[in-house]
Formats: sequence, C-alpha cells, structure tokens
Amino acid sequence: MPTFVYKVRDQKGKIKKGSSKADSSKVLMNKLREQGLTVTEIRQQNKGFSLNFARFRSVKIGELAVFSRQFATMMSAGVPLTESLDILAKQTENPGLAKTIGEIKTEVENGGSLAVALSKHPKVFTKLYINMVKAGETTGALEVVLNQLADLMEKQRDLQNKVKSALFLPLVILGLCVLITLGLIMFIVPRFAAIFEEMNAKLPGPTLVLVSISKAIRGPKGLIAMGVIVVLIFLVRKLIKTEKIAPLWDQLKLKLPIFGSLLTKRAVASFARTFSLLESSGVPILESLDIVAETANNIVISNAIMKARSSIQQGENISKPLAESQIFPPMVTHMIVVGENTGTVETMLNKIADLYEDEVDRAVESLVKLIEPMMMVVVGGLVGSILICLYLPIFNLAGAISSNVQ
Repeated sequence: MPTFVYKVRDQKGKIKKGSSKADSSKVLMNKLREQGLTVTEIRQQNKGFSLNFARFRSVKIGELAVFSRQFATMMSAGVPLTESLDILAKQTENPGLAKTIGEIKTEVENGGSLAVALSKHPKVFTKLYINMVKAGETTGALEVVLNQLADLMEKQRDLQNKVKSALFLPLVILGLCVLITLGLIMFIVPRFAAIFEEMNAKLPGPTLVLVSISKAIRGPKGLIAMGVIVVLIFLVRKLIKTEKIAPLWDQLKLKLPIFGSLLTKRAVASFARTFSLLESSGVPILESLDIVAETANNIVISNAIMKARSSIQQGENISKPLAESQIFPPMVTHMIVVGENTGTVETMLNKIADLYEDEVDRAVESLVKLIEPMMMVVVGGLVGSILICLYLPIFNLAGAISSNVQ
C-alpha cells in the first residue's frame, strides 16, 4: 500500500502537513475530508509529481452557481454567515474553490464584509458578483441576491453550452476530415505511387499533384511547413488580442454568416439579463453599465454600452446610443424605449432576455441541422477526390490494355 504526503487546511484555516498509507490518493482525500479538513496538496511519497488541485483546477461557472444556491439556502434557513461558509468549504468538491471559501470565511471572521472578502479573489468572483453581494448586504437581501446570481449563472452556463454544442460537431467532423486526409496522403498515396512507378504508368495531372503533396508532407519540407503553420496560428492568436486588432476581430465575429447572428443574440440576451439583475438589486445605473460592459466579452458591444453610459451622464436615455450602435436589433431598443417611458425598464429587459435566449435555442438547432449535412458532403467530397486521383492511372492502364488487346 503506497504512502501519500499531504497538505491540508483545518477548520481554523491553519495549514497542516502529514503522511498516511492508503489504496489511492482519492481514498485518502475522502478520509481527510470526513475529518473536516480541506485538501490543498497530495502526492505519493518518493514521487516527484505533486498534484496541487488549487493551482491547476479552475472554478467553473456551474460550480459557482451551485455554491451560490447552497449559500442562499443556508442563509434562508437561518445558518450564520461564517458557519455557512465553513460548511460550504468542507463540502465543495473543487479544492481550489474550497480553499477560496475558507479564506473568505477567515476574512469575514476578522470583521470584513462579505463583498470585500470576495473582492480579494477576482479570478473566482466577477465584478458583477461582488457588486451584487454588496447591494444585498446593504439592503439586507443577501439571500435573494444569491439566488438571483445562481439563476443568472445557470442561464449563462446553458447559453454557453448551447453555443458550444453548435460548434462541437463541426469541429469534430473537421478534425476527422483532417486526420483521414493526412492518413490517406501519408500512408496510402505512397503505396499507390510505388505501384505506379513499378508499372511505369503515366500519371495524370491530378494524381501527380497528389503524389507531390504526399512527398512534400512526408519529407523535411512537410515538417517545416507544419512548424510554420503552428507558429502562424500562435502569432495570429496573439495578434487578435492586441489593442488595435481586437476591436476589428470582434467586429468581424459579429458579421460572420450564421455565426455572427448567433453571437449577437447571445450577447443581447446576456446584456439584458445582467442589466436587469443589477437594476433589480439597486446597483446604481452607471455602475451597472460599467459591469455589463465588462462582462460583454466583445469590445464592440462593450464600447456601445459605454457610449450609452456617457449619454445617461449627459441626461439622455439609454436607448438612443444603443440604437445608433447598429448592434442591438431595433426591436430591443424599441422595447427599452417603452420601458423608459413607462418606468418598466427592468421588466422589458427580462422579456428581451427571455426572447433572445429562446432565439439562441432555435438558432443553435437550425445551425446543427444545417452544418451536419454540409460537413458530411465536404468530408465525402475530399476523400472521394483523393480516391479518384489514386485510381485514375489504373483506369488509364486498363483502357490502354483493352485497346492493345483489340
């Protein structure tokens, strides 16, 4: 039975080290958790590799949604704040999040507010989350705010998953297409080329091109070309994140056929849902727009929201600059105008969010139905073209033999 060395944090936040024998690291981890300890590091003795969970595992939006929902439930049951955090730290499966919750609990015990404690962990809690909690603490509605945050994150997770599902299948098919094509070019084409050479067959143009490509890929030039492609991809990814190129790239994404419409609908739904939530929580409108712009994940949309913020500072309505941006659909800006005129902006924003979340659902379904057959045609056409190029010389030889016999 192997011996494991571990590092844990006790209920008082103190770090402790120790070692123990166990069938596996997972078994030992469960045993330590049953003792009320938070595991931060565990490794097999005499092994160089150290598995530091808190360092390597990030906090997913779904995990944060579960944390918020459980936190709200305990608050509504009358469990004290620090005790709630202590319980959550012990039962959270993600060691990184458990460590963070433990540190937040310590901060609160030392007299800090929950919002201030959260702000010390910006990689886990967004500006939106922190400001919402701050508003909840101020108004005494922390339980309500936590439930609202859980709802928001669950909706954001669902939207992300739907968009990813639309992109996943095409990417998988494209990957298979690349692998099949490379397999044919690197392993099948050379065998046919050797047969053609032995037969002294005269190769038609398409077959010559295919054989030349196969030789280039299999040789040193192929490795150099692949290296250049990898470097170019790396440089392009860096380039599109620069201050000058990023806005152009984000603008291009919104104008892409089919995908641009889907990204716009997702952005509108996220904007409306987040802005509505901040409004209902009592966060000042200018601060709300700052937060919404920050969470837009698109510079073009962020700039449009910040222009709306500037208009509000000058005493104008929010709807006009949003309409002028030509990003937000006319129906959206019209509904916001109605909300401004009737004092029901929050209600209208919720309706916009519901509407565009449904639009994303339908767009994803349509996209999957459209892409599946298109990708199959592309794969079939590419593989079929390679096979035709390989068999053209054989057909020519068969025709020549038939002519000679006659």
